[in-house]
Amino acid sequence: MQISKIEGVYIPSFYDVIYNEDNTVKEVVPNKEDIPKRPHKRIIRDMENVPSPEKLIVPYIETVHNRVVLELFRGCTRGCRFCQAGMIYRPIREKSIERLTELVDKLIKNTGYDEISLSSLSTSDYSKLTELTDYLVNKYTDKNIGISLPSLRLDNFSMEIAEKIQQVRKSGLTFAPEAGTQRLRDVINKGVSEQDLKSATKKAFEMGWNSVKLYFMIGLPTETYDDLDGIANLAYNVIDIYRDVHDGKLKRSFSVTVSTSTFVPKPFTPFQWHPQDRSEEVVNKQKHLIKKLKNKDIKYNYHDSQTSLMEAVISRGDRRIGKVIYDAFKLCAKFDGWSEYFNLDTWKEAMAKNNLSIDFYAHRQRSYEEVFPWDHIDVGVTKKFLIRENEKAKENGVTVDCRHKCSACGISAHNMTKGLCK
Repeated sequence: MQISKIEGVYIPSFYDVIYNEDNTVKEVVPNKEDIPKRPHKRIIRDMENVPSPEKLIVPYIETVHNRVVLELFRGCTRGCRFCQAGMIYRPIREKSIERLTELVDKLIKNTGYDEISLSSLSTSDYSKLTELTDYLVNKYTDKNIGISLPSLRLDNFSMEIAEKIQQVRKSGLTFAPEAGTQRLRDVINKGVSEQDLKSATKKAFEMGWNSVKLYFMIGLPTETYDDLDGIANLAYNVIDIYRDVHDGKLKRSFSVTVSTSTFVPKPFTPFQWHPQDRSEEVVNKQKHLIKKLKNKDIKYNYHDSQTSLMEAVISRGDRRIGKVIYDAFKLCAKFDGWSEYFNLDTWKEAMAKNNLSIDFYAHRQRSYEEVFPWDHIDVGVTKKFLIRENEKAKENGVTVDCRHKCSACGISAHNMTKGLCK
């Protein structure tokens, strides 16, 4: 009981879920006295003094993230309507250059890693990125320690920084337009244009890069096959830009990689009311892109539609899905994040055992009046704001970056954010 009174702590067993006859949630109510009716998240205000790992366990085997990870800041102000992290981790809280350089020096010394990854939800938005990369390059390039960045925003990333940080090892550049047409990018509030992509790739090719990766989502709300064609058009535009830069020629090392993931509606986002495309629809869209992207200079990767289906079920599931996960485990569902181990029939059996429907969780359009299993948890961003953003999406409306204009999401009114939301 005492733990439940700590801000930011949520104990599910202290809350009862009451269901309607149609299996939707009627309400979630406390079953103990003196516990908050709406538990809310706790926000770390002081990123300078928050404990950060300085001595990491370094495995004797090669791992995927075989590098130092340096967290620059928390939160994001971009407001992409599909992104849960961008909504629930508000507001922005940056670490200072002094704190970051102190941390990275200790991490390099204590681990011996030869790569530093600059991590955040939108790394190129860090206000002191130029100063930080200058420090890292000047101190670590001669020691053969490289710097890596996650996928880059097309509208604000400096190619000079990209050139600078890849002096040790030059890899391909990764950009995430997310959608193939401007209309759909406006729907999801991505905030980048086709011209941004053209300008960024042109400069990259002029500076010596020979490969680029482009990340997209398929199955986004309001998507049409014209939007899918737009993905292919962007890929072919990149090829044309490379030819323009290199006198009409394509080097052997040139390549464009197009990757598509399937849209999964997430709680606490403006798109939480939307259904996911059915698996057959997803497969048809993937086949369409395979045909459109049939070119020796383009590599097309896509996510398995069946694993994305169960992601949607679990993403918007209520606590009954917990029993489904346990039953699937008992039916030998293990390592299911890898498609070679995933078996949808196992999950269907676990759903059936609990008298639950995949369609109910993944493919059903929700109404604004429906109570969600997570509505009783306060993450700072209001449901009113999420509804407003969803309505703007239907009109292809764009919401500007919070750093430029407050969009009244509700986080500034949170009792732990005074002075943080600017």
